[in-house]
Amino acid sequence: MSKTFKIGTRASLMAVRQTEAIIQALQAQFPQHRFEMVTRQARADLDLKSRLGALGGKGGAFVTAMHEMMLAGEADMVMHSLKDLPGNEEYYADTRFSIGACLPRSDPSDALVLKQGLAADAVPATIGTSSVRRSAFLRRLYRNARIVPFRGAADKRIARLDSDTPMEFNYGGKTPPLDALVLARAGLARIGLGDRVSRVFTPDEMCPAVGQGVIVAEYATGNEEAQALLAAINHRETMYCYQAERALLRALNGHCDSPIGGHAWIEDGQLKLRGIVVSMDGASAVEVFDSSSNVDPVSLGLRAGQRLNKLGAQSIIEETRYAE
Repeated sequence: MSKTFKIGTRASLMAVRQTEAIIQALQAQFPQHRFEMVTRQARADLDLKSRLGALGGKGGAFVTAMHEMMLAGEADMVMHSLKDLPGNEEYYADTRFSIGACLPRSDPSDALVLKQGLAADAVPATIGTSSVRRSAFLRRLYRNARIVPFRGAADKRIARLDSDTPMEFNYGGKTPPLDALVLARAGLARIGLGDRVSRVFTPDEMCPAVGQGVIVAEYATGNEEAQALLAAINHRETMYCYQAERALLRALNGHCDSPIGGHAWIEDGQLKLRGIVVSMDGASAVEVFDSSSNVDPVSLGLRAGQRLNKLGAQSIIEETRYAE
């Protein structure tokens, strides 16, 4: 019997494109059913003047609205960019929701987008980013550049970059004109702006965020119908990688302003994992590499996170907790 299932998402162009990918995968597996998108603006979409930390971190800024859609019966499942899902104990303590599927991972790399009119090899003097992790790495790569907060939907951020439109803050300040932004390479490709990339940072130059490049769908725990649908489109290799990364993040108990990088991949029959925590000024970092030939990604991630803690990761994370 044909049924209609609703998939909740944020209203940004990026979120819509990502949700379309989930719908396409589900429709291919279950042609007898209909899958419809429903959108809702999250707090971070409505308030562009506050830092994410002031909005409750990425959980409050992006995720809460999606959970509310399921609780209200407006959606059977919801889409997330996995890097937006918190990885701390508070998130795991809420067992009302479960990740049901991930799509094959896209390129997790970060990319530099220059303002229109600048030469392709221009060295930017002022760079905007909404990520503390990217800020820390940028201070290592561009030591003379000014790194400023700049957030919003990716397509709108680029439009503001090109038009010299500043980001205004709730305390009355605003950003200077920018020369460049740093955004996720996969996201730019997904919204048709891949041609704006002037430099792709290697994982060694800028270790990706945990879960970057991974699209997931969550369902309300106990909804067996949604669980079964999502299980049919789950990409196992990507799941192993993100489970290792998120276990690392959980061991670090990182907050939304943590300069944490985590990148897992499968190579030569082994699951490999790199984890790094960088100081806000980019001057120091603790880093580990680990691998496992056993299919136990969580143990691998926890072990790597514990090694980082022994190297002093918590002191760096604590210093960034209230950084402006």
